[in-house]
Amino acid sequence: MKCTKCKMQISNVDKREYNHEILCEDCYIDALSPAKFCDPWADYSAKSFMEKNPNSALSQNQLLIIGALKDNGDVDPLFLMEKLKNKIPPEVGERETAALHRMGKIIIENNNGNIVIKLS
Repeated sequence: MKCTKCKMQISNVDKREYNHEILCEDCYIDALSPAKFCDPWADYSAKSFMEKNPNSALSQNQLLIIGALKDNGDVDPLFLMEKLKNKIPPEVGERETAALHRMGKIIIENNNGNIVIKLS
């Protein structure tokens, strides 16, 4: 059987059911805990971690997001995900973008109803 979200082959033992979908463990966890952009405790933890570990705090996916922002300037989220679609799955990109925002590496602004992501 296959996961309805990522299409990965899963065994009967590893399947999870959520909202009438059959999911692998990774997609199940993503469904239960989506990325949150407003989380004060996560903000504090991320900034504290960055202060203590400035050189090792960024993942490869986060570096790709920062690189895309350096190359393209201020962008809307859909443009960013389109640029990275062959490198990062959208749900991972959303989670990594939230983490970068918490770390103070990027700024997410609402300009008259248009969401813009830019480097800090």
